[in-house]
Amino acid sequence: MKRTAEIVLTGIGVVLYGLIAGMLSIVVNVKDNPEFRESLEGTIQQDPEANLEEINVDQMIEGIADGAMIIIITGIIALLIGVVAIYFIKGNKKPKLAGILLIVTAVIATVITVGVGVVAGLFYIVAGIIGIVRKPKPL
Repeated sequence: MKRTAEIVLTGIGVVLYGLIAGMLSIVVNVKDNPEFRESLEGTIQQDPEANLEEINVDQMIEGIADGAMIIIITGIIALLIGVVAIYFIKGNKKPKLAGILLIVTAVIATVITVGVGVVAGLFYIVAGIIGIVRKPKPL
């Protein structure tokens, strides 16, 4: 039985999780850039409602970088699980296991990334459901 739909949907999810991890790695790399810090301070000073005594730019930058690292790690793990699922789907090795892996990964990754990975998760969920529900044709 051909499982092209599952492979394509999972592949799209893998690429999207890779893009998420790649883009947020840029955020982590920018945290030590003095120009970024100055830009952020300038933006905060332009806000008339900002209480400048309460805002610590260093803590803000560290918080952003820490959150980005969590999302990067989650994206990489989801990407690797997607590749393993494609391996299980190809040749009809273990399509039900692959479907369960995809659905669980999509839900957990979407929750951990606070919705950043929701689009990639949707591709995983659809591929997982197809993998579980689709029955091989009797001979």
